[in-house]
Amino acid sequence: AGSDTTAVIIEWAMAEMIKCPDVQEKAQQELDSVVGTERLMTEADIPKLPYLQCVVKEALRLHPSTPLMLPHKASETVWIGGYKVPK
Repeated sequence: AGSDTTAVIIEWAMAEMIKCPDVQEKAQQELDSVVGTERLMTEADIPKLPYLQCVVKEALRLHPSTPLMLPHKASETVWIGGYKVPK
C-alpha cells in the first residue's frame, strides 16, 4: 500500500531536480562527501544529509502523496469540549 506513494514522491523529486540542475548537483555533492561511492546510503547517514532532507521535504510540499483539505462531515451530532458538532 505504501510503496506506490513512495515511488511517486521519488519520481516527483527526480522531476524537480531535472528542472533545477544546480539542486541536483548540490545534492549529489553532499551524497558523495557523506556516503562516498564505495557503499550504499544507510539510515544512519540521513542526519548528515541536511540538503537532501530539504530536497525531499520540498518535493513532498510541492507534490503531497495524499490529498489535502478533504471535506469533513460528522456522521452524527456530538459534543466536543462543550461545543456542538452537528450532523
